[in-house]
Amino acid sequence: MENKCNKFEELFIKADKSVLLAHIEDCSECRSEYEKMQKVSNLISEVKPLYRRKRRVQKNVFAMVASFLMIFLAFFAIQIYTPNSIVNETIASISGSDYTYEQMGLPVDEYGLIMVDYSD
Repeated sequence: MENKCNKFEELFIKADKSVLLAHIEDCSECRSEYEKMQKVSNLISEVKPLYRRKRRVQKNVFAMVASFLMIFLAFFAIQIYTPNSIVNETIASISGSDYTYEQMGLPVDEYGLIMVDYSD
C-alpha cells in the first residue's frame, strides 16, 4: 500500500500559490485534488451572477414593500390629524355623532357655519 500525500491542504492554506503549483506538478494525488477544487470553483463562478440577481431582486422587493408601507402610514397619519378628512368623516359616521363647531365652542350662525364679526 502506498503512502498518500497529505500536503495539499497544508500547502493550499499556508503556502504561496507558486509553492502549491510546484508541488502539484510532482504529486498526482494533489494534482487530482487541485483539479477537483478548480471544477468546484468554476461552478461557483458560473452560478454567482444568478445568485446575486436573486438576492438583488429580493432586496428590491423588500425595499418596495417597505416604501409602500411608509407611504401608507404617512397618508393615514396625515388623514387622522387633518380636520374634515375622509378618515375623520368615516369615524364620525360610524360613531353616529358629528363633531360640530358648536361642540368646539365657536360662534355659529343658523346654518352651522362659523360666525365672523366684521365690525371694526
